[in-house]
Amino acid sequence: MSSPRHNVDRRQEGNKLPTRASFSELIQALGRLRVEAVVLAEEAYLGIQRHSYRGYWKFRSKLGEHAALLTVIRSRAQHIMTLEGGAARAGLQAAEREELAVLVLAIKSSLRFGFALSANPTLPLGARETFVHELQTLGEAGRVLEAAPRASLPEGLLDDLATARMILEEIIEKSPPLADFGAQSSVA
Repeated sequence: MSSPRHNVDRRQEGNKLPTRASFSELIQALGRLRVEAVVLAEEAYLGIQRHSYRGYWKFRSKLGEHAALLTVIRSRAQHIMTLEGGAARAGLQAAEREELAVLVLAIKSSLRFGFALSANPTLPLGARETFVHELQTLGEAGRVLEAAPRASLPEGLLDDLATARMILEEIIEKSPPLADFGAQSSVA
């Protein structure tokens, strides 16, 4: 069950064009996206246990939205740092905390998804292709976490990351590949 959308009418009275969201509103939106991703991660986990990837793709999409908004926030922070100084720095720090929280969610979720999938002796078609992407995402998360101070990371997170990558590599290896209809047939 997803949380309700928080639609805000950004139009000023008499103006049909939307107004720009404030920096603090963007940070709040980032938090809402994280909360929605938590809900979708649980739905994805339940779906994966039933060989359904619909919830998983919704979860991945929400993480993509979070990453996109984070990019917008970082870009905006660079432009307003000279104008708002401390407020922009505080907002950027809040955005970085949100990024870390989402990376933790992504790693813990990947680990749960991996355990759920590894419990199945046979995997459905498409599992390989689905989780190759997940493996790449974990690699990106690892690069971000390497740059973070160790003290800011939850205990055992890097071990969870390594375990999730190992499990996903096994899943990819044992998953049936999708048919390649573009391959040349050896039968004449």
